[in-house]
Amino acid sequence: MFKKYLSITALVLLRPILFFSKLPAGDWKDEPVSFCAAVSWVISFFLAGVVFINQLLPVGLTIWVEVTGWKLILIAPVAIVLTLMFFAMVFSIIGVIIMAALLLLFYVLGWLLHYGGQMMGGLADSRLSIKASLYSSSAALIMVLPVLTMVFSKQGLLDFTNFEIGYNIVYSLFVVYIYGLMAIASRKIQGIERWKAFTAALLPAALLVIFGIIMGAMILPKFQNWVI
Repeated sequence: MFKKYLSITALVLLRPILFFSKLPAGDWKDEPVSFCAAVSWVISFFLAGVVFINQLLPVGLTIWVEVTGWKLILIAPVAIVLTLMFFAMVFSIIGVIIMAALLLLFYVLGWLLHYGGQMMGGLADSRLSIKASLYSSSAALIMVLPVLTMVFSKQGLLDFTNFEIGYNIVYSLFVVYIYGLMAIASRKIQGIERWKAFTAALLPAALLVIFGIIMGAMILPKFQNWVI
């Protein structure tokens, strides 16, 4: 399954025209949903790792400093198990939240792509638009980049202002790429002209822009304590 999803990701990101021309068979509730969920868990893994390194690890290291000699040998196995348990707990909580958010987001984007295509004269089934949208979630993997920079920010190598700038640049690239994927998908599955496909893709792109503005204004500042 890992190789299959890796192959799908490569096709969607590098050869989207070929992928959407031969969209995999099956209902959108099956493989497309599991694929989008897999993407969310990859992002969650990195985010959980950063939260663990920035927040939990420093607390644990203060305990280790006071332990030496034979006590270290006795405590080490227990500490390792507890560390893995804490990471698994953080990973599970973050994973469920991001998975739900990503599935909902790309489900809605699929409907918007369908309605946009209909307005441009497309006649494709809405299920195909939703399926294409869920596969397009592979582009969200680029958001791992700002997640990783949180480690540098916590170490004082990058202030929060520069972190925000970097995040906005990466998110803008994400929106542009999704816009392109949606336009290609609309053209291939709805059978409309290129300019109509790019017009239809404006609806899901607009939602991402609105979401990005809300994220930058209301949600991102709340992460400052986690980043610095």
